[in-house]
Parts: sequence; C-alpha cells; structure tokens
Amino acid sequence: MACIAPAAAQSAAPPASAGATAAESPAATTQLSATANRLAARLQTGQHAYTFEGQLVNGRTIQLNYLLFLPASYGQDPQVKWPLLVFLHGSREVGRDINRVRRAILPQIVEENPDFPFIVISPQSPTMQQGWYPSLDAIEALLDELQVELAIDPDRIYLTGLSMGGYGAWALAMDDPDRFAAIAPVVGGYFYNARQLCALKDKPIWVFGARLDRNVPLRESERVVNALQACGGKPRFTVFENADHDLGWELAYRTTELFEWLLQQRRGQPSTQGSD
Repeated sequence: MACIAPAAAQSAAPPASAGATAAESPAATTQLSATANRLAARLQTGQHAYTFEGQLVNGRTIQLNYLLFLPASYGQDPQVKWPLLVFLHGSREVGRDINRVRRAILPQIVEENPDFPFIVISPQSPTMQQGWYPSLDAIEALLDELQVELAIDPDRIYLTGLSMGGYGAWALAMDDPDRFAAIAPVVGGYFYNARQLCALKDKPIWVFGARLDRNVPLRESERVVNALQACGGKPRFTVFENADHDLGWELAYRTTELFEWLLQQRRGQPSTQGSD
C-alpha cells in the first residue's frame, strides 16, 4: 500500500512568532477553523457528497469524490461507536458526477431509510481503466481520516461492492486485509493473487452470484470461492438461480439478511457464517 497523507496534513501551519502560542498564530487559527468547518459538515446526518484530497509521498495529489451517510441518531450519544459499511459501485456510476453514485442501490437504500444502522461511505471511481485498482490507496487514506474524525467502531468495518465493485471489494480487502471485519462481494469476481487471497481465508465472507448473469458470469464468483476453499477458507456462497446481473444485486441488497449478518461479525473473531 502506498503511503498517503490527507492534503490538509501536508499543509502544516508555519511556526508561530516568538511569544505566541500555536493557537494564536493566524495561520494556525485559519487551519483550525477549516478543520472545524469540515468536521461540522461531516456531522450532518443523512447522505451528503464530499471530495477527499490527499497527497502521495511522491507529491502527486489525488482526489476522490464520495457520499457519506450518517444515521439519523448519529451523535446523540457521544459514547456510541458506529459500524461502517464501505460500498463500491459498478461501472454505470464511474465518472466525476457524484449524483451518478446516488443512483446506485445502496445509496438509494440509505436515502429511503434514515435509520439505516451503519455509517456508509460510497466512493466514486473516476475511471473504468483497471476498475477500482487505481483508487485503492485513496480509499484507504479516506478511511484513515474518517476513522479519526467520526465515531467509527474499528472492529466493525465492512466492505461490499457490486459488479465492478465486487471485483473492487476483493481487491481492497486483499490490499488492506486487517481493516475489514467482513466482506460481501456481489455479482463480481477477481483475477486474484493466490497468496493474497489465502490471507482472507479466516475472514467472514459472503459471496453472491446470479445463475443467469451474462455481464459477470457466475463462474467468476465460483472461481474465487473455490480458491478460498482450497486454502481452508469457508466463505458463504449464495447463488440466485433465476436472476440475471441486475436482479442479482437487487436480491442481495433489498433484504435485511445481509446487513443483519454483517452486524454479527467482529474483526478478529470467528465468523458467524449462517446458512442459505
């Protein structure tokens, strides 16, 4: 994983003049005000659009548009830590217009359900080239920042994605395996590295495929599931027999079972896999 720091962290305020504290420095005050404004914006409940800016150690600046959903009761009890669900969209939402991501299924679900029991982050891939892979470092840096700024339970961070985002979920989980308590790739697959894939063998995983899928054939999910099983993994695997690509993800996300299962999983604890 490449090291990325948030852009704000790269623009440290200059030293205060003699006799002034950092808080009295105009530059420091400006930076603190900007940080406070950003935090205040992020504490709005409901779903809102933001842009994350970061900088690679080689100096290259990166940008990532994303939707952030906070449940209606977020912040009412400052002691409560919330589960976080990361959602990776499919190819139809690629680009730089974040409103395209609002049309994806999970952003629609949280718009309809203000009490949805997760914080939800839905980043936007700016390009189809190589799918989600070029955005992995940016997503990880965004998660690092949000875990500091929001009341997120570090042992209940979950990852899901559909179609291109299903491939992306495998890729992100393999790139950052210690972060996620469970993953749920939906009608996707992955051209995996066997060693990296086997690093996920003890992680709770629920894979969804659709028998009539002509966009991402079922064999793509079967191939990854079989490889996980070969190295001792026990992923849960659901196949929707009479579903095509689009109906497959509708069936996966439009019931409460997946979300109830995710909430049962904890990082570092044995899987509560359930049955189909």
